[in-house]
Amino acid sequence: MRIRIQCKACGLPFKTRLEPGVSQVQCPNCQHSIPLGAEGWTEDPPAVEVCPICECRHLYRQRDFNRGLGCLLVLIGAVLVPWTYGLSLVVLSLVDLALYYRLREAVVCYRCDTVFRDAKPGPRQKEFDLLKHDVLKFGKSWDRPADLEDEELPTGDAADDSR
Repeated sequence: MRIRIQCKACGLPFKTRLEPGVSQVQCPNCQHSIPLGAEGWTEDPPAVEVCPICECRHLYRQRDFNRGLGCLLVLIGAVLVPWTYGLSLVVLSLVDLALYYRLREAVVCYRCDTVFRDAKPGPRQKEFDLLKHDVLKFGKSWDRPADLEDEELPTGDAADDSR
């Protein structure tokens, strides 16, 4: 299965293939070896339940499309608006819709951002969740800070008035 991974040593992303029986991948930029977990993924059919890079079980699905190209399409449509009387936005919206239905989904790890291009998303892999991303990647917490624990939370009508 094809993957896009970021090297922890040099910080540069690279593409490689994940093959059964391979215990590590090597960064082509700095030659750093990245160990791979053997469990949680299969090649036939291509599926990932546990990231072999960081062993995180939290994965999400997204369309496998180059974001830079998507931004370029929007920019071209916006620049052409004065000469096309807005029709360029309609045409590019139809192009975007066609691409949405034509492109496959990829599986992405929340923790290490590895993209598994050929993997079919499983039932546990939902759309991107920003809260889950912040908790897993940056260690943020949704618990109340200690200095606010003694403070009463507004309830009922008082809570509605404070908005």
